[in-house]
Amino acid sequence: MFAIRRMFQVIDALNRYASNAVSLLFFPMTIIAVYEVTMRYVFNRPTTWAWDVNVQLFALIVVFGAGNTLLQKGHVIMDILVSHLSKKAQLIINIAVYIVFISTLGIVAWQTSIFAQRSILVRERASTLLSPPVYPLKIAIFIGVTFLWLLAVRLFLTDLLAFLDLDKKGEAE
Repeated sequence: MFAIRRMFQVIDALNRYASNAVSLLFFPMTIIAVYEVTMRYVFNRPTTWAWDVNVQLFALIVVFGAGNTLLQKGHVIMDILVSHLSKKAQLIINIAVYIVFISTLGIVAWQTSIFAQRSILVRERASTLLSPPVYPLKIAIFIGVTFLWLLAVRLFLTDLLAFLDLDKKGEAE
């Protein structure tokens, strides 16, 4: 049981660390946006790079922030529908939802790995004036989705173990 708890802590830490690291990207994004607006509207000399850079930075924030948001229970849930149910019923619903979520995320992770591999092979670049490489972003998206999938598996197992524990206590009574 110690190994499982340790694995859960590592998964949580990975998601938390990645989310905290990319959250720092809001600062350069803000500076870039202010610079772009100033150049465009004050000096009438818009940049060719600000949009591309900010899109890629924001993509990193979204993909790595999703795991921490799930960890903090920040995603939208239907508490009003399940809060009146028993703990056992809530766990059953959570387990069912996690099965669907994990399956879907597994497909997304698999597809993003394929997209990243293809992007690396051709050294893919964006079709914009700046034409920045996009394969590093696709690799990061795959990693972020994988972190989210690992966290979903962790939460599923946590709820499954809690359900089994409740069921065991119910049989003992």
